[in-house]
Amino acid sequence: MKKFLIKLLIALAWVSCLIVTVYFILHEKSRRTNILDEKDVVFVWGDSQMYQGLNTSLFGNKTGKTIVTSAGHGKGVYDFLVSEKNIPSNSVCVVSFPECAFFRNPLSDNNRTGLEMSCLLDLIGLGCPLNECTRIIGLNRQSINYKAFHDVEHAMYPYSDSLVYPEPLPLWYPLFEEKKDWFSWKAKSYDKGLQHLYDKNCQMILIQFPFDEQIEAFASESVNRHLSDSLKNTIVEKYSMRHDTIRLHSDSLLMHDLSHLNEVGARLLTKQIADIMRSDTTNNHFVKVIID
Repeated sequence: MKKFLIKLLIALAWVSCLIVTVYFILHEKSRRTNILDEKDVVFVWGDSQMYQGLNTSLFGNKTGKTIVTSAGHGKGVYDFLVSEKNIPSNSVCVVSFPECAFFRNPLSDNNRTGLEMSCLLDLIGLGCPLNECTRIIGLNRQSINYKAFHDVEHAMYPYSDSLVYPEPLPLWYPLFEEKKDWFSWKAKSYDKGLQHLYDKNCQMILIQFPFDEQIEAFASESVNRHLSDSLKNTIVEKYSMRHDTIRLHSDSLLMHDLSHLNEVGARLLTKQIADIMRSDTTNNHFVKVIID
């Protein structure tokens, strides 16, 4: 009886391994068929600040390119690693420098772009806890036929004469003023994705989006801003990036809430990012956006 149970467990283990192997083979095949390989495509990735801060329709009109995006609310660094794998060599990429994603609790990350075994292994190797990888697998268990990038347009936040406050200002204090155990592996994972793009000879335009002045008042000298600034400086030097500053000027309110541009701010920023891309087709750029 004991030998039978041992054989049964071995057989079940082999079947489980076979199922997992077939799953990831089918997943990889599906992912490969979704990779765009066109010369006039610009790939956009980011969290909600990119999603609401870059008008993809206007960006396409200003650059004459097809704009495909994997930006979305709550996107995390795992999502970036998966999205990066869908970008062909020699592409142009516009990528968010996502401070919120670096410091946000991983439980709030919207990592639903699909399962990618190599990305999960990257996360583990860079210090991501196993329970977070298990959670990501659970979020994506039905995502074999996912498509990382889309060319679907979406609405910008509408203009208003006053800021929207979806959450009270004090709730933002811990994001910048309390050290986060997960920053290290998130930052390393983000840099890993950038390294892959660099190795594929992609032109990278990184954007650090603005926060409202009420947040900047305490975030500018916070412990976590110092961490993100250090990461930024490392990235700029490592990938030989030109450091640009875009100053948005307007008599109208440019922010929708404390962390997102409204449609007026997005339009102004989109035009200037398009100008950078049109004027320089070879160098990598890190763009810091400031509202004057």
